[in-house]
Amino acid sequence: MRGKKDQQRISKNAVLYFYTIAFYYISLGAFSMLQGIYIKELNLGEGYLGLILSSRILATAAFSIPAAVIVNRWGKKKAILLGVFLVPVTSMLQGYFENSLLMIIFAVIQGCAMAFLMVAEGPFFMENGTPNNRLKLFSYSFADNVFATMVGYFISGHVSEKLNMIMGSIVSLKYSIVLSALMGLVACIFAAMIKDKKIVAQKAESNFYKNAVSLIKEKGPLRFIIYNFIIGFGAGLVVPYFNVYLKYKVNTSTNQIGIIMSLAEVAMGIGGLITPIIAQKHGKVKTIIVCQIVSVPFLMLIAVPPSLIVVSLALFVRNALMNMSGPIVNNMAMELVQEHQRSVFASINNISSNLSRALSAVIAGFIMKYFANGYEIPYFITAVMYVAATLYFYKSFKTFDVKVKKL
Repeated sequence: MRGKKDQQRISKNAVLYFYTIAFYYISLGAFSMLQGIYIKELNLGEGYLGLILSSRILATAAFSIPAAVIVNRWGKKKAILLGVFLVPVTSMLQGYFENSLLMIIFAVIQGCAMAFLMVAEGPFFMENGTPNNRLKLFSYSFADNVFATMVGYFISGHVSEKLNMIMGSIVSLKYSIVLSALMGLVACIFAAMIKDKKIVAQKAESNFYKNAVSLIKEKGPLRFIIYNFIIGFGAGLVVPYFNVYLKYKVNTSTNQIGIIMSLAEVAMGIGGLITPIIAQKHGKVKTIIVCQIVSVPFLMLIAVPPSLIVVSLALFVRNALMNMSGPIVNNMAMELVQEHQRSVFASINNISSNLSRALSAVIAGFIMKYFANGYEIPYFITAVMYVAATLYFYKSFKTFDVKVKKL
């Protein structure tokens, strides 16, 4: 009995990581909500917003390979610490400077820094968890992410609105971004307390490319990468622009946007916490399929003739359903490959998802700027992409749960 409890116990390293990402995502949530509005207020337009978003996402994808090498060579703690330091600092610099070229440069550096956490998290949980609690770790991390982001949305919207009454729109947004970045640096304190496991000396670069080629040749990992690409393309069309859509299409205030997006994050957090229970009862694949398919009608409701109540409710339900499968997807990715391949596979998945997001973010910015009903069109394209990705996922992994039970 005691052994079973030990298997369920969460390690100190995992707890420290949860504290780390709490402050990290409060800061990042605030920044992501304010940046699009800040750029619009500077009269740089949707096209530039699409460019800066895609530049950051593309940088994350491109740096995933070096990030995986660094994770293998330096250890997960140093990679995590580097990420949670650089991301808030570059947020601050993007908020402080109004020069369009400098903002893109800092966005690229920020994108590179984001790759560290994306590549390190999966292997970190597999290393600091047990077979009985790993899905819980992914679920808790997801909930931690979304609840922290919710706090970031709420605080930044409220603070920005108050400052706007004193110093005007652009200045209030600028200092709100700087303050949120300073809060993000608190994450470094907890990251520094993580105890990294001993690193086995190895030729990281050589191992990375050999493992990458080996993984791409395997049917399961390759299909998972393709699925990730399709989902990423759909997400890049709409997710980075939720705040801009609410501000300039539904005509909501910054404070209202903060509240709406905070509530949407609450829905995601609740969904993430109940995911392990549903997956245990119905299986991982079935849970993912049902959640994603049912979310599609609510995604399309967001694009109906603007109504604050309809859009808010649709966003709330869509976020809960589409994202609650996230912990299962991440855990499943790590189960598809062997231990020495996990950081490499996390990197390849990161590249796949972010390349497609970078491409679609640019396309969405172009559509919003030059097409009639340009704010609504991306939602319908995303709906098609999500359905296609879900059907492909089902065809590829419908026997996954049966195979895992037999192991």
